[in-house]
Amino acid sequence: MSLRKALPSPVALFMFEASARHLSFTRAGAEFNVTQSAVSRMIKRLEVHLGTELFRRTPTGLELTADGGELFKSVSIGFRSIEAGLDELRSRQGSTRRVTISLSSAFAMHWFVPRVDKFQQTFPEIDLRFQLVKGEPVGPFEDVDLAVRYNHPANADHHSWKLADEIIVPVGSSGYVASHGSLDDTPAGHVLANQMNQSRVPWSIFFERTGAVEPEKARFMTFSDYALVVQAALKGRALALGWLHVVGDEILEGGLVRAAANELRTGFSYDIVAATSRPLRNSSVAVKDWIVAEMQNMTAELGVT
Repeated sequence: MSLRKALPSPVALFMFEASARHLSFTRAGAEFNVTQSAVSRMIKRLEVHLGTELFRRTPTGLELTADGGELFKSVSIGFRSIEAGLDELRSRQGSTRRVTISLSSAFAMHWFVPRVDKFQQTFPEIDLRFQLVKGEPVGPFEDVDLAVRYNHPANADHHSWKLADEIIVPVGSSGYVASHGSLDDTPAGHVLANQMNQSRVPWSIFFERTGAVEPEKARFMTFSDYALVVQAALKGRALALGWLHVVGDEILEGGLVRAAANELRTGFSYDIVAATSRPLRNSSVAVKDWIVAEMQNMTAELGVT
């Protein structure tokens, strides 16, 4: 059945979506500048037309029925697709196309920002926008084209492309290692930078899983954001655990050196992901491919296999 025949009026779909989103005919009516009763009548027409109840009217308000929930999910996906298409058309009218990417502040600061000039030379028509995550890049992402997330395989809701293996190495500035020694040479008196609430791989887990000797009388500096942990190491204030996909460039350029022979390969990865509910535009695919290629070049220079 065509969409035109499936609906009593195109407006019915908009009013249904607003009513389901708010679970209120009154608030939906406010969006369209009509009365609550006008929305209620339109929803009733839609229910009669479809031959199923979409809402339950309860003393405490509206509830979606199972059929209503299914329709709301489909309509929401459809509206997001239409909005993305309209955004793409609008962006073509200007000189740039916008791509929004969600990633950790540390990855943005220490990997992406140094490549901004190269990115802009490669994609002068793309306006790149960052949505930053403080700390571990996990959790949901909304209203973005791409996201860098920890160990996020593809599923029904997300596309996924592997960016880098998770490899963790102790790092410090050359000045720090020259004056304090490495963890291998000097097993005492070190300052170790930690991330607050980093329960997955803190220093204790690194020492335990790699067999490295934990330094005696170590002092700790704790930061709320991993970007600052790396900065403390760069400034020669402490040793840090370096996630190689973040600090690889700093090692290649000499800002950081490895402070121990041990490394931890967790078997997990960092991935670039995109919601399947959002159209994957050509500009987003181009950005994704560029990031993956740049990461592969860096890891090859580091000799990572």
